Amino acid sequence: MIEVIDTIDRLREFQREWERFERAQGPSNPFQTPEWMLTWWSHFGSGKLHILAFRQGAELVGVLPCFLHRWNGRRQLTLIGTGVTDYLDPLLDARHSAAITDALVSHLAHNAEWDICDWQDLSADTPLASICRCEEDTPCSHVMLPANFGEFVATLPKVLRRNLRRGRNRAEAIGAVRFESTPDADPELLDALIALHAERWQEVGEPGTIAANRAEGFLREAAAALAGRGMLELFSLRFQERVVAVILAFRANHTLFGYLSAFDPKYAEYSFGREVLAQALSFAHSSGYREWDFLRGEEEYKTAWGAQPIAKRRLILERPWPAAVDQA
Repeated sequence: MIEVIDTIDRLREFQREWERFERAQGPSNPFQTPEWMLTWWSHFGSGKLHILAFRQGAELVGVLPCFLHRWNGRRQLTLIGTGVTDYLDPLLDARHSAAITDALVSHLAHNAEWDICDWQDLSADTPLASICRCEEDTPCSHVMLPANFGEFVATLPKVLRRNLRRGRNRAEAIGAVRFESTPDADPELLDALIALHAERWQEVGEPGTIAANRAEGFLREAAAALAGRGMLELFSLRFQERVVAVILAFRANHTLFGYLSAFDPKYAEYSFGREVLAQALSFAHSSGYREWDFLRGEEEYKTAWGAQPIAKRRLILERPWPAAVDQA
């Protein structure tokens, strides 16, 4: 059975059930939590809610958070979280995934409110791929942290290790450099992250993702919400007591997800952006994390740290129905 949650009042009633289900399932990443999804909706939501709650009898077995809106002249069914979220797989009870996808196909076939489903940032093995053929999407990338961190460092390119060493030595010759980590949504560090991010991109004549997406309020609220769940880690580097680099990371299971980073461009010669990442990786290893996820994007610096791609998929389903499904 599927319930369509399409009003804010019903969503408020459903929220606790959703939270209990998510905690029982154990999300594979922080972006599957109601805290992330509902914060996104409060800042970026438009159109009409269309959250699908799948039930086996009275038991909730899956949640597919969507909304209906007009885009490019068509009625589009879009995943909540789209744009600023790197993993958008819905949270489903794997024991019921086949029944869930069957029910979803039936719902889409009989619901006339949409013209196109465009669902991005799905995993390579998403059960939604059984609905229709999926396209490749922008990959994420990650580093697996070995038992011996020294061996990991030894595999890094010589130029990276040299630049880290030189930058650290130059900075420490002038003043103290201090690395810190905190699981709290520290306002000072969030202020620094946002300011340094803007300053860095202004140097190259671009607004940066925070300004472009008008995401400052969202970032602050999402960080606070996930900190309340014990899923936040803020890494910072101070030079002469000034915050010069920050990484906003989230955590789930044995993985740290590096969501956003910034460094002070005035101190580029000291490689503080590299240094804070090196320290964060060391922290991750010593804290028992097995993986650092760089999330979406194929920037060269990630490859230098040994990042390997994580394939992603994008599902695009258009009417007429059911011809699109027959092509799968």
